[in-house]
Amino acid sequence: MAPAGLLEHAVASTGIVGSSQMSFQGLARLGARKHLNLISLQKWDQQLGGLKISLHAAAAATAPGRKNLTLGALAATAPAPELDASTQDNLKRAVARKAVELVKSGMIVGLGTGSTASMAIEELGKLISQNKVKDVVGVATSYQSRVLARQFGVKTVDLNDVNHIDVAFDGADEVDASMNLIKGGGAAHTMEKVVDSIAKQCVILIDQTKVVPELGLTFPVPVEVLQFALSPVLRALVGLGGVPEIRNALRKDGPVITDLGNMVVDVRFPEGIKNPAELENKINMIPGVIENGLFINIAHKVLVATKDGDETAIVELADFVASLKSAKEVST
Repeated sequence: MAPAGLLEHAVASTGIVGSSQMSFQGLARLGARKHLNLISLQKWDQQLGGLKISLHAAAAATAPGRKNLTLGALAATAPAPELDASTQDNLKRAVARKAVELVKSGMIVGLGTGSTASMAIEELGKLISQNKVKDVVGVATSYQSRVLARQFGVKTVDLNDVNHIDVAFDGADEVDASMNLIKGGGAAHTMEKVVDSIAKQCVILIDQTKVVPELGLTFPVPVEVLQFALSPVLRALVGLGGVPEIRNALRKDGPVITDLGNMVVDVRFPEGIKNPAELENKINMIPGVIENGLFINIAHKVLVATKDGDETAIVELADFVASLKSAKEVST
């Protein structure tokens, strides 16, 4: 069956033919995914009366019990300022450079996939070329990461050839205050989850636009699906309250096919995701699902790159959230 026919057949079999929510052209509009987070932040801005705050003191901010910050606590805080593409890239570079300082000689490093992870691979390559670290090898989470590692002089090995990973660096599409993540914008979340979950230290690298009050309000949850099981999986995802959409490729006809040979379904939850752990488990229990992009209790540390005027700071997520909450309290 031709790709277009396959997609039409999958939609028809869900029983929701004609629903505008099931358009297969919608994903083409998500090419510039970073802009979706700005929409979310604009919503925060509207809800909070347009409050803008200074973040230059975020690194020093503290709060008792901050590791147990709730989604509600973040929802009560102010939004981060919007960033243009150039500023966002500079923040990604800054957090990538900071993260690789954690690498020591002899380490096995998990190499994530995506724009920020790519910069971390490049920065790691610089450390190796300058002989600041030696005998470092990487475990790639995608073909792209493997190619970049080779380009920047980072030796890679297969996951099956190592018995541990010392530290893994990865990005995220959304992060909540409890370090729950949505990943999979690059369709590599299955391999990323395997590598990140076994790392002694999983370090997530983001800029301030990726922090959200609740997962799922802006980004869909990517689900990797066996091709032959597409129709029943779509029906099951609808049964979970999701709005599934097969991800189309942007520079080829037909759907995105992952490095593992599967399809990707992006599932929107219009009301947000109230219980990420429960939803992660329910999605993965659907026969035909390989893995989904909810990463729960995997990240050990989230580094957030923030911008305040001309000043850039790299802070941990808890400090970033605490500073937002503190600024909100001062303003009221």
